[in-house]
Amino acid sequence: MVAAERRYIVGIDTGGTFTDATLIDTVTNEVFIDKSPTTPHDFSLGVVNAIGEVAKWVNLDLQGLLDRTRLVKHGSTVATNALLTRNGARVGLITTAGFEDTTLIMRAVGRVAGLSIEQIKHQSTATKPEPLVPRACIRGVTERIDARGDVVIPLNEHEVREALRTLVEGQEIQSLAVNLLFGFINPSHERRIKAIFDELYPDRTDLEITLSSDLAPVFREYARANTVIINAFLARTVNRYVDGLGQRLGGSDSEGGTQLLLMQANGGIVHRDEMTPVGMLQSGPAGGIIASKTIADLLGHGNVVSTDMGGTSYDLGLIVDGFWSYMREPIVERFHISWPIINIESIGAGGGTIARTDHVTRRLVVGPQSAGASPGPVCYGAGGTQPTVTDANVVLGYIDPDYFLGGRIKLQKQLSEEAIRTKIAEPLGMSVVEAAAGIYQVINGHMADLVRKSILPTGRAPSEFVMYAFGGAGPIHTLALTAATGIREIYVFPTSAVFSSFGIASADVIHTLTASQRYVMPADPDDLNGALQDLDAKLIDVMRKEGFEPNQVQLRRTFHMRYRRQLNELAIHIPAGGYGHEAEDQAGDVAVDSPVRSYDAHDVKLIMEEFERRYEQVYGPGSGYSRAGIEVISITIDAIGPAPKPKIAEHPGAGLDPSRALRGHRPAYFGGARGFAETAIYDYTELRPENHLMGPAIVETPVTTVVLPPGTSGTVDRYMNLALRLEA
Repeated sequence: MVAAERRYIVGIDTGGTFTDATLIDTVTNEVFIDKSPTTPHDFSLGVVNAIGEVAKWVNLDLQGLLDRTRLVKHGSTVATNALLTRNGARVGLITTAGFEDTTLIMRAVGRVAGLSIEQIKHQSTATKPEPLVPRACIRGVTERIDARGDVVIPLNEHEVREALRTLVEGQEIQSLAVNLLFGFINPSHERRIKAIFDELYPDRTDLEITLSSDLAPVFREYARANTVIINAFLARTVNRYVDGLGQRLGGSDSEGGTQLLLMQANGGIVHRDEMTPVGMLQSGPAGGIIASKTIADLLGHGNVVSTDMGGTSYDLGLIVDGFWSYMREPIVERFHISWPIINIESIGAGGGTIARTDHVTRRLVVGPQSAGASPGPVCYGAGGTQPTVTDANVVLGYIDPDYFLGGRIKLQKQLSEEAIRTKIAEPLGMSVVEAAAGIYQVINGHMADLVRKSILPTGRAPSEFVMYAFGGAGPIHTLALTAATGIREIYVFPTSAVFSSFGIASADVIHTLTASQRYVMPADPDDLNGALQDLDAKLIDVMRKEGFEPNQVQLRRTFHMRYRRQLNELAIHIPAGGYGHEAEDQAGDVAVDSPVRSYDAHDVKLIMEEFERRYEQVYGPGSGYSRAGIEVISITIDAIGPAPKPKIAEHPGAGLDPSRALRGHRPAYFGGARGFAETAIYDYTELRPENHLMGPAIVETPVTTVVLPPGTSGTVDRYMNLALRLEA
């Protein structure tokens, strides 16, 4: 039997409500999309179901598609869900004696870190989170390495053996985290602890060990300790899930078979053996930023607000000057960590977000709680009783109850109306439509607030950005919420409903290394180059394991810089080829270039000038203070292995008239004196480039809906994107 040609790449994004699939045909460059309900009891089942649904678009069954698939790239919520539900390993921590309580004391902000403004106001919720490692599972050992990496006090190996016996035999830990005070500068003591464990327990290969010097060699021991602990906590759960999914897909990574690659929160995919459990946190939302970067490069957009409104949350990230940024010490489940996670902010604002009334203030409250995938919105008829944003959209006429998911799910409008009547309208003394419109306005207000808050720290005006709207619910709300932000241009894409999975399908292999390297500027170029070459070499070794030769790897460098004696720093992207030597790509992203060259004194001077330019851009003219001195405190390097990407086809223009795509009309509510207006309904798949739409109008696909209120317009571009405008 002749083996089928492996021509397909599948991208999968597991969300809180739906699991999205994108199928790329690498021969024809066609892209197919679909989705299936997420299955929280077994996330891998939802993945398989979504692949089965998208397989139908190429007239194949599940196994037929897998037999023809080269890569399955997967962004998963498994790590995030395990942390939220505390479904992980029992972890033991070994640290430097005297620092055993660091993770328990936390920082001063620890009591409120990760809480919303509403939660911070209430003392009952503004408390420290339950620690992942209880005090009984923390052991200190005598040792001390100083800030220069010199051994001041040798490691007490007797204490190490006693600590290991207590944790492994007494506390029965399942995973071990090691975080010594200056282990990130000199890892010898941490590595010796691991060697002693191997001597004592040679048969305990099931017990995962995470060393801070391997995982997160950066200063600030509290966040570093959390990173190591969370990685150890997640390892068993994540590894078990990935291995089980591989088996469901028929033996991934086998010779010539389907390879399973995992999305990481730094925006890259990796093979299973190079996966880092903590790196899978928030990996799904990262796919949306990757897709936005791909489209932004195509359309020539340097500054983009990337927004993903799904069933559970509204995720927002920024592309500034052609690239995304990483969060510095992101907060995950109320713990600061030191790990490169794409800077994405999320609020509880999705199609499944629940609306309710506050009985004390008699006001309408929307979110952040969600009905999730089960029971889901009331209109699903699956047992939900709390009205949601989706229920409001059905009542307002934005969503066709008979065409949800292309008609695979029939929504029950009467259930939505009854839930909104009893839970919202009657308690507040208003009609059902007024209550539904209120839900729509409040959720839009929450999202608009997040847009404004996110743009402000960039030092740029909202008018300098375009917005990309995606996720199943995003295009329903985007024009209504954008009116209050100052952004005038919005794009919706044929793949918007599954945009994150589209990004995952086209993601590159990326490994990121951050190391604390302090230099007072102007630094000696030889010292700077020596440190960079060491970091580059480590990443090149990892990329070889991923199957890339050194000449195939691109490097992107970021220096974290500040004026001396400041506590906060700015991320400054530095061209790896030096200033004036970079091979600037079409998007203007000069921070990714090849080949790498050494920096000279002139480059160092330009790095300092770029920091001061960026500082005043963010904080205002005159805010810089050169006399304080400038320093680099850490360096982040991304190693990028290019992966196959879809070539988005261009289509010829067909004139302004969109009438061939007109499916009919239905009443939709746009408030004010208009109330319900008879609204034209268009089929997105029948629109053609140059077609022009005027609001009020609704554009439908089987998996999403675009709402154009009065006073807005839309034009289809040559890539079949819908470019939306707010009329002046």
